[in-house]
Amino acid sequence: MNRLLLILYAGLFFTAGCVGWTNAPTVTTTCSPEDTWSVALSSLQEFELREIDKSNGVIETGWVNVHNPKTAAGGLFKRSMNQERARFILNIAPEQSGSQISVKQIREFFSPQGVQSRSWRQIPGHEEQERQLATRIQNRLKRQAC
Repeated sequence: MNRLLLILYAGLFFTAGCVGWTNAPTVTTTCSPEDTWSVALSSLQEFELREIDKSNGVIETGWVNVHNPKTAAGGLFKRSMNQERARFILNIAPEQSGSQISVKQIREFFSPQGVQSRSWRQIPGHEEQERQLATRIQNRLKRQAC
């Protein structure tokens, strides 16, 4: 019985991880994987890059602090106590007629108050920012005439 529950939980865990990428904006292009890779890298100039793994087709940016006007203010001077940070992960996959790029944002929230006051908690990524980065990459690829 325990083994069955373990298999069930593992299946749900891995399925949930895959489902997160289904909503990620994708850019399909006829450019070669090499050209797609260089355009994707040049589209991330304002970010510090955390991982560049060309063999697996993954580019990951470092964390960037995000200003959220909805965060609670506290203390005598009403300073923002809560923090958010975000990073992007690009997956570049070769296809028969070109390449495909998936853009996913990982976003985390931290609050010094409450039970989980010592750790960052993952929250949903900002879909509009994912689309903006995908559109930027797509426009740069179109300028490459492919």
